Amino acid sequence: MDKLSSPLQHTRSTPSDTASGTTPRTAPRFYILDFVRLVAMILMMQGHTLDALVSPTHLNIAEFPWSVWHFLRGLTAPIFLMLSGAVQVFANKRDGLGGVVGSIGSEHYWKQLRWALTLIGIGYLLVFPANRLRDLPFVSPEGWYFFFQVNILQLSGLTLIGVMTVMRYTRSSGQFARISMVIGVVLMLVSPLVHQIQWSDFLHQSLASYLTAHHGSLFFVFPYSAYMFFGVSIGALLQATDIAQREHVFPRVMFRWGIIIAGLGLIGTYSPVVVYPPHDYYLASPHFVMLRLGCALVLMSGLSYLYRFSRALEQYYSRLGKKSLYIYTAHLILLFGTPWFGGIARTLYRSLDLPTGIAFALGVITLTLSSAYFLDYYQRHSSTVRHGLRLSLTVMLLYALLV
Repeated sequence: MDKLSSPLQHTRSTPSDTASGTTPRTAPRFYILDFVRLVAMILMMQGHTLDALVSPTHLNIAEFPWSVWHFLRGLTAPIFLMLSGAVQVFANKRDGLGGVVGSIGSEHYWKQLRWALTLIGIGYLLVFPANRLRDLPFVSPEGWYFFFQVNILQLSGLTLIGVMTVMRYTRSSGQFARISMVIGVVLMLVSPLVHQIQWSDFLHQSLASYLTAHHGSLFFVFPYSAYMFFGVSIGALLQATDIAQREHVFPRVMFRWGIIIAGLGLIGTYSPVVVYPPHDYYLASPHFVMLRLGCALVLMSGLSYLYRFSRALEQYYSRLGKKSLYIYTAHLILLFGTPWFGGIARTLYRSLDLPTGIAFALGVITLTLSSAYFLDYYQRHSSTVRHGLRLSLTVMLLYALLV
């Protein structure tokens, strides 16, 4: 999301930089990832809008082509999470011994920790179960059940804390990537076993909801957190590749590994050998994770080639990418509203025909992206506007919670 998946105004330090104590040079931005992220955001917005507004009689995900559409929708979260992991490789400066340079690493760690907690907080605020804080004692069990369900923001925040902790205790980007890869593989492989456990028997729902889908969560640590840890390897690949060659190496490597990983997922899916106890294939199967991961890498590869035809717009990709948290939050508020006011889907939920739903999706995408761009523009050109918006949002939130 915003800072979380805002990569690649990265830095690259040379031995002479480190030895002399000078500030590492800033490398050119890798705009391909900005483009990939923007396309993923557009896919996410149209997916949420059509799913929320179009009648199932016109959009049946059990039939072609909507089954393909539904599968592609499922690739946006893995892409976002992988990009978020890739960012962390570039976000830290290491000295010649592999340690984090001076206080910069510590400051960055605590800054990212605060950001992770902010993501978790926003995720819960979007589904706050009462109009005011003093109404919390009267919230029904159903209201708390819905509140504790984990969405992408809470999952991203929690996983970011894990990724940053691994970064803090590793000595090089290579070691950071290797350990992250092992963690990702473990999260993926044990998911069917974790989903066998009724975590609510000994954990409060607020914690159990992070582990499995048993409590209605859409995103959970096993296996979704694996994607962010896998993304660290993408960041390490880019960092190890010469800047001039990144645009050529990235799509080839992503395509090659995407095909291999997706192929392994398909082989495992149709293999007669049964390794795990019965489980939901789409929620916990390592084979489905590999299939999604491989397809996401292939999609990223294809978008890398498509980017070459739109270089003139790369600054817009960058600007909009920096507002990805705003874009995610704004389009959800447009569709579903907040605990304090309603959204489009509250009155039109799954009631529209397909052409009308597509028109609404185009409207939501256009309004969200244009408002994000103008917000970024005014924040960049006026510190008064930037601080005023922050203060205004804080005051409105406090008013809504307290009055």
